[in-house]
Amino acid sequence: MLLQVSVKKLNRRSGVPANLSDKTNIIGTVQQGFRFEGEEVSVTNSALGKWYKDSAGSFYWGGGLIILAGKVISNFRDLPVNLPSNFKFGIDISHHNDKLDWQAIKNAGCEFVYIKTSDGVNTPDIKALINAQNALRNNFKIGYYHFCHADMKSGGTIQKDAEAEANDYMTRMNNLPPADLPLVLDLEDDNTPLTSNQYKDWVEFFIAAIKPPFNQKGIMIYSRTEFLNRRLPTGHGLGKNIKLWISRYPTHPDANNVPSPIGWDDWSIWQYKDTGIIGTSGHLDLNIMKDSSLF
Repeated sequence: MLLQVSVKKLNRRSGVPANLSDKTNIIGTVQQGFRFEGEEVSVTNSALGKWYKDSAGSFYWGGGLIILAGKVISNFRDLPVNLPSNFKFGIDISHHNDKLDWQAIKNAGCEFVYIKTSDGVNTPDIKALINAQNALRNNFKIGYYHFCHADMKSGGTIQKDAEAEANDYMTRMNNLPPADLPLVLDLEDDNTPLTSNQYKDWVEFFIAAIKPPFNQKGIMIYSRTEFLNRRLPTGHGLGKNIKLWISRYPTHPDANNVPSPIGWDDWSIWQYKDTGIIGTSGHLDLNIMKDSSLF
């Protein structure tokens, strides 16, 4: 269930205390408005009232909480705190994800799946089609991403290289089911000789080369904050029209603490973990979508 702190400040504990005045197991505090997904725990002393535990194993007194009428991810506790209203939970996959437990993924409340199509030029993901078919068979919304190699190896110029990758991407998608979600450029390859301005130009040339119907759902960039801040010039302007899928894996994921890179005011999707386990599927990339316009 989704819970929200209703008092000014509430203690976070390592377990249910012997009494409310016992401070020995207090490990921190949370402020009014803090939201998380939790479950009620059994308490032997009814005088303590109800107690709830979050996905990280911290305990909270129920008298300082209210239950929210919102989305609940059934049978799945590995979620961030302070979840956005009407968020959607999803995964992204590639040929590296073997023998996916689709029924468990569905039972966990997954609503969307991003699928890798390609890597640079002439390197298709060999499982893109079967992954897309399985995702659609389980009624998930699907989208595709391409791992970019921003350089000048394909064609000798920045523009020709970007267009070569974009054309390869569209060729792969021609043989896949239509996407429900925006097309994604995966920007994380540090092995690039381009300057920051050249890198921006490469991205813009790539985006300009994507033609209908592949750009009709929009275009989004996937990356890390520090990578984009390092690779792009400060005044790049990409965030004005391009949505952001940010990658950040904190020990205790908090949706209110996901810094955006320069040029973006906020994120649309957050990949908060790359070692998720759902059923028999391990090492999954787990994501929260808060931008309802994408769906």
